[in-house]
Amino acid sequence: MPKKPMFYITFLIVSITMMIGSLFVELNSISGLLLGSGAGILGACISKLYFINFEKKNPEIIKKNKIEFKDERNVLIRQRAKAKSADITQWLIIAIAYLTIIVNAPLWITLITITIFLLYNIIQIYYINKFNKEM
Repeated sequence: MPKKPMFYITFLIVSITMMIGSLFVELNSISGLLLGSGAGILGACISKLYFINFEKKNPEIIKKNKIEFKDERNVLIRQRAKAKSADITQWLIIAIAYLTIIVNAPLWITLITITIFLLYNIIQIYYINKFNKEM
């Protein structure tokens, strides 16, 4: 992502324009899309502009955070957290599949949920094999 404030100021203006434009659109779905996208971009731009300003005022804190981010212990902690959250997500996907069956949701919703679960497991097996070969 660019670190130039002008890029984010431009998108800030675009997001405000989108939000104002949503008031004049007749279709509710397009109006909602404009409002939601504009609000999301607005929040992201304000956050990034604040961080750029913070970075200019506190370069020593940013340097310290970058070193800590690359620290082996912190990398291992993040990897373990990702693995644990992936395990929890896997069981939540199965719970959603069962829930769609219980509430008599359309079959395609249940099939998509099960496909996501299977895709997760296929990707996991792929990376297990890949990392076994590398290490």
